[in-house]
Order: sequence, then C-alpha cells, then structure tokens
Amino acid sequence: MLTPTAKTQILFRTIGPRPGGGDLTPDAEQLEEMTEYAFKSRVGLLFLEECVARGVELGPEARGLHVSLTTRRQATDAVVVRLADKLDEVASGEWVLFKSIKPFAATPNDTDWFPLDPSRHAELCDHLLRDGAFKLLEVAPRQTTLIESGGEGVTDTTKRGGIYYIDCYVFPSTDYFIYLDPRKLRKHVRTTQVNGRNVPVLSPQAELAAIMFHNVFPERTYTPESYYLIKHYLDQIEETESLEAFVEVCREQKVEYAAATNLALTLAVDREVFAIEDERLPRLMRRLGHADLAVAGFDPGGKYPYEIPNRYFWGAFLSKQRDTTSRRSTYTQLLHMLNPIFLADVVKVIWRRSVKGGVYEQN
Repeated sequence: MLTPTAKTQILFRTIGPRPGGGDLTPDAEQLEEMTEYAFKSRVGLLFLEECVARGVELGPEARGLHVSLTTRRQATDAVVVRLADKLDEVASGEWVLFKSIKPFAATPNDTDWFPLDPSRHAELCDHLLRDGAFKLLEVAPRQTTLIESGGEGVTDTTKRGGIYYIDCYVFPSTDYFIYLDPRKLRKHVRTTQVNGRNVPVLSPQAELAAIMFHNVFPERTYTPESYYLIKHYLDQIEETESLEAFVEVCREQKVEYAAATNLALTLAVDREVFAIEDERLPRLMRRLGHADLAVAGFDPGGKYPYEIPNRYFWGAFLSKQRDTTSRRSTYTQLLHMLNPIFLADVVKVIWRRSVKGGVYEQN
C-alpha cells in the first residue's frame, strides 16, 4: 500500500512542474490506488488526463472516476452557459464569474459569480428565479445559493457532486466578512469561451488574487491544484501584462499577506519536490512586502490537502482589515454576533476551521 508521501511523489512527478512535463508514468496498479487521493487533492481529472495521454491502462476505479469527472466538467459547463444566457438578458457586462473556470482539466465544485454593482444582487437573483430555470437552495448573509433546475432532487446543502450549485454573491465574502470589493474589479473583467460562448471572468491577476486569499481565509487549504493554478496564472499574467499588475491587484484589495503565504508554499514545492528555482516567487514576495515569509512545518512532499496553520489564517484576516470595505464588514459581523443564536453559529465555524481542523476536501 502506498503511503501519502509516495502518493504525493507519484502525483507531482506524473503531472510535472507544469502539466505535460512529468517524468513518471504510473503503472495500472499504482493508478488504481492513486485515484481517490488525486481526487481529494483536487487534481483528479488533471492526473487522469495525464495518464490517459501516456496510454496508461485505466482500471475500474480510475476509469469510473475519469468518466464521472469528465461528465461533471461538461455538465457544469452547460450550467455556466445557461446562467450566462439568463444574466445577460438584463445585465450584460455587469457580472463576472470567479473561481469557477480553471485553465486546465479540473473538477468544478460549483459556479461562483457576483455583480459588479452589488446593489443589483437581489434584482439579478430574482430574475434567475422568475421562470423556474433556477431554484433557491439557501440564503447566507452576503450570498444566495441557487440550483439549476436540472439539479432538483439530487442536490443538498453539502454541494456534493457540484454541477448544479450556483453561488450568487453580493460581495465575495464569508458570512458578513467581505474579502473582495467588486467595485474595484470592473477594469479586471475579461472573457473566456465555454462551449463556444463568451462568458465574463476575472483577469488572471485578479483571479489569482481571489484564489490565493480564499485558500488561506476561509479554506485554510493548499493543494496540488493550488500549486498548478499559481504557476499557470503567473505564466498568463506575464504573457498578457506584467507581474507588477498582479502586485497592484493584491495591494488594491489588501491581500498581500495571503498571496505571499501561497507563494511561500509554492516556492517550497518547487525546491523540495522538483528541485527547481522560480525566481518570480521570491521577487513577488519582496514586492508584496513579505520577503521572509515561510510556512512553518509545511512538508511539500507530504500529505495533501495541506491545512494552513492558524497563524496564517488569522494573519490574512488581520491584514485585510486595512481595507475599508472589509473592515466595515467585520464590524457588521461583530454586531450580528450580539445575537446569541448567530454567535453560536459563528463559534462553531471558527472551531471547525481553526481548532478542530477544517481543511476542505473535494466532494
């Protein structure tokens, strides 16, 4: 039986420092044992696609997962197009996806979007619900979760299986705490094609800043997918603009600390797993004001998902308080916690995230 360390070695060396650059091809027996681990590490589809491209024979577990994840990606893309069609009826150019479209083969969890004018959130959710194409699942302080009508009867609040879940944000936030200000992101909207249709997404630098903050707060999770996303988006940013554009977004949104934490973890993977030096990483950490940041106790070749320690979780939160919008949302959060029922809910979340261990796993 393979240890988590052995599985991590196979995973990274099969995919490589960039997808397609691996120097290891697992045999069929290893692949069967690796399947669940790759899925929980959020690179199940990417790993299996690499194996298929090299002609590795997929056993029953791997073959079943490959079919299911491919279908899940295709079905989610269809939901994204239906969502885009519906929103564009009344708000073309006024909304954007984030954390939803990955730049390589990936398993989607749900579809996240927000209006560039937060005051339109309720109006746009009402429009989505009006003709039954989308159904209400639940409402949170700064977020409404809908399901596409095809998900009736097969969805629940765990979001198991992804596909039909759509998170409609007022502001990208966790509870009342806002971590991105949409009003500062209008200039960062681009388009990408999904099933031949243009859909609005964030620029690579803004998308990367959003992912990096979300990894640390609230998820406290770093995975092989995080590693490949960071590398890919840095490549994209260099191709289209400059790395300074990424630094500017981080400063504008006050997410420098969270970004530097992700970069420190990625730097450690480069050095200890791949024995390479990417000079962009320490250079960016310097520009973000955290040149010496290192995540204590992180084993790049160890078990994933990796649970980011509390120190960095709270460090990202406190650093974000320099942003006026986020600071005001923190005051709102504290005000609502005067209600004992809401206080109990928040304490449970904090306990799960920072004491009991709240690392997110793909489901």
